[in-house]
Amino acid sequence: MKKSILVILLFTLLISCQESKLELKLINKEIVSKGFSTDTIEAFYNHGVFNSENEKYLFTNTVKLELSNHTNKKYLLFIKDLHLSNLYHVDIIIEDEKGNLLEKNAPLIDPSYSCKMGSLLEQDFYIQNEKELLLKKMGYNIKSEFLNFYNQEIIISPKENYILKTSLPLPFVVEDKVENLRSPIYFKLNPQKKYTFRLKYKLKYDMEKIIPKDILSNYKENNIEIFKGEIETQRIPIVFK
Repeated sequence: MKKSILVILLFTLLISCQESKLELKLINKEIVSKGFSTDTIEAFYNHGVFNSENEKYLFTNTVKLELSNHTNKKYLLFIKDLHLSNLYHVDIIIEDEKGNLLEKNAPLIDPSYSCKMGSLLEQDFYIQNEKELLLKKMGYNIKSEFLNFYNQEIIISPKENYILKTSLPLPFVVEDKVENLRSPIYFKLNPQKKYTFRLKYKLKYDMEKIIPKDILSNYKENNIEIFKGEIETQRIPIVFK
């Protein structure tokens, strides 16, 4: 009798723990990447591998996520953007069949186009400076790298499910559009191997030091908490086409 009661209590505790959390789930069954016949750095550097712009978009995944709130609290997360690679607090985790993690490369830039690159950086600096001035006027901490949090925030209520869609091209996560300035960001995937894909959400900044006090007050008045935990999706396979 005592054993039965103990089992029931443990079962109830497990259910309670399971329900009192946020859950992030990939709706996709797989992620698609373009396969390459060679695995050399030259093949990636000279990456004119798409016959057309439409072909490139065949390898741009629409990544579908379901965020579920099994708690009795309203939470704020920064997890919404058109491009998955732009999400500051979401890590893309790709592992090979041996459990080794793959890292994105550092961008490749052809030094012979330094003048054009200088013009590009100057334009980026101008846009960034204008953005920082506007944010400073609005009361934001412009010393932080995280200047666009208000575009990525979502608020999820108790017992609510929230469907998110974002995009991820593979293996090229970012392709530079400037002519003769080649700085792609990519995962170097070998189509002869097997890989899994998953996502992990965890704050990389103390958001309460970044968000203006008036906005924090609004959150508090509406019983909204910034989610400071860690959530991770399940693994799904990467397939090559």
